[in-house]
Amino acid sequence: MIPQAYITAWRKKASWQEDFQVEQDLVIERALMAIYSDEYLKERLAFRGGTALHKLYLAPAARYSEDIDLVQITAEPFGPIMDKLREVLSFLGDKPICKQKQHNNTLIYRFDSEGGIPLRLKVEVNCREHHTIFGIQDVKHDMQSEWYTGEVLIPTYEPLKICSPITTQLFTRPFFFTTTE
Repeated sequence: MIPQAYITAWRKKASWQEDFQVEQDLVIERALMAIYSDEYLKERLAFRGGTALHKLYLAPAARYSEDIDLVQITAEPFGPIMDKLREVLSFLGDKPICKQKQHNNTLIYRFDSEGGIPLRLKVEVNCREHHTIFGIQDVKHDMQSEWYTGEVLIPTYEPLKICSPITTQLFTRPFFFTTTE
């Protein structure tokens, strides 16, 4: 999908062990540029989750990300937003898998890495959590690559607000302990 030379150059910013991981990181960056270069989407979707934390606040990233978590900022019909997402992410292919649940909508793009490894990008939008106590702030984010160069303002939350759902998820998962004697 992306020429190997661009992936190798991007390794300076995403020092993952495998080339497919570096390529995935590059795809995530390009997707963020596509989403937030579009005024319609920028006004309606905030970036959150672990990927937001690592892309906007923690450099270098401490963990490998495969998805983009978004939140619909205000309550409104979601169909036009989904259509616009498909349009701006068309560089990933024109037939994403679309999943609609009660509280979120998900687009899953599948593609092969330059090395032939199947990859996917999941873009999940929470359509119910419109209220925020601390508000939304725009964070400047840029991408400098031979594949794509750009700069956007990404609406997001303070790091503490981004961390709270992550922490809640960790503490509400069932843990199973086994002992060996």
